[in-house]
Amino acid sequence: MRQRLVFAALATGLLFTSTAMAEDTAASGQLALADNETFLLPIDNPGNTLPAYPEAVLTQQAVGARYICMRVDIGEEGNVTYAGPVIRVPECPEITQLTKQFVDVTTEALMKWTFEPAIRCVFRNKGAKEAAGMSCQGGKENPQATSLTFRFLFDQVEGKGVVRMQR
Repeated sequence: MRQRLVFAALATGLLFTSTAMAEDTAASGQLALADNETFLLPIDNPGNTLPAYPEAVLTQQAVGARYICMRVDIGEEGNVTYAGPVIRVPECPEITQLTKQFVDVTTEALMKWTFEPAIRCVFRNKGAKEAAGMSCQGGKENPQATSLTFRFLFDQVEGKGVVRMQR
């Protein structure tokens, strides 16, 4: 059984939605869990690589730091099924002609990423759930398709392109 952060750990800055939602929460994009269930976030593969800073942007004048946010849909097998920009001003600004170049290289990189899939853990009862703590031990693991939003910083430092992912 894998040890992972449970649903409550989402305060780390990742934004989350699930494709398997109860009807009453479908409008809000939140996963509804029963008292005997927990949700374990997907784990990104350590071999996943950050996007490369576009060479064409480096040849322009210093453009300063720019953020983009990208939604990544992760299937039940851990494969990326979609990657695209998210706009939520101010932390996820609108896409400009310049930042579209960052979106393009990021989309290309994200589509190659893999994850251990998200898991919905179903336990016999609430007590078994509490006994498992931050794991699915003693529960039934159900792979769950989900979406995460990642925020990327593109910057130029001493004439070199630098890309960082913020979680």
